[in-house]
Amino acid sequence: MTLNEVIEILEKYDKVNYSVIREDLTFNYNQLQSFFKDLKEVANKLNGVTIKSNLSRRRALIVILQEEYFELNTYEAKNIDFNVIEEISKQRFNQKNRDRTKFNSPQETHPKNAFKYYGDDMNSFRHYMEAIELLACMSDFYIDGKEAREDIVQLYERLQV
Repeated sequence: MTLNEVIEILEKYDKVNYSVIREDLTFNYNQLQSFFKDLKEVANKLNGVTIKSNLSRRRALIVILQEEYFELNTYEAKNIDFNVIEEISKQRFNQKNRDRTKFNSPQETHPKNAFKYYGDDMNSFRHYMEAIELLACMSDFYIDGKEAREDIVQLYERLQV
């Protein structure tokens, strides 16, 4: 995201207590505002800025999988190192619920065909829906990339049927 986009999103959701990351620098909201004031004319060109928000481990993993692999029909098409996904999510989000007994593969975490994957297990399907609901409702806050944001919103709408 650009610096302008991050400022707009933080203000839109009144999330001034969140940190913002750009490469290896982390800013609190007041520092960000000062930085923004100094760079106002070029802020719409300053890319690579993200919001460091609080998410469950599963949601954090879903965000990274969504951003990187939303266009795939199956995860088998790529050789995905799930440990790398895990590390990226840890850097990007403050994770709650760090239990690693579940959600240790892309398909288990964010299945490509949820209806087929969960089958008759409506309880697990409901938990998955709850996991992506927040991400779909506030996609601009959590997910980088317009296409990835639009895709998760469409996915959530399809699953509600």
